[in-house]
Amino acid sequence: MNVNIKSNAAASNGGQVISDTSSTSGTWFRIDALADTVFTTLTGNVSNIGSTTLKAGQSLHGSFTVIELSSGAVVAYNSNQ
Repeated sequence: MNVNIKSNAAASNGGQVISDTSSTSGTWFRIDALADTVFTTLTGNVSNIGSTTLKAGQSLHGSFTVIELSSGAVVAYNSNQ
């Protein structure tokens, strides 16, 4: 699988790979899909995600505090907060 993730200076705060179905808490500003991903729960300021599939290589930008996956894998980038 080739995934092109663009560099972003704001990502210098690090991040976390999430690839299981456990609920994970944190403070993130961007989520990049490493594989086609479906969220069970995505708490933040982006609404109506529901069972929408985030395709590998796609990103969500916003303010997120809880991520729970139904399937797939993501990198969640830590916010400055």
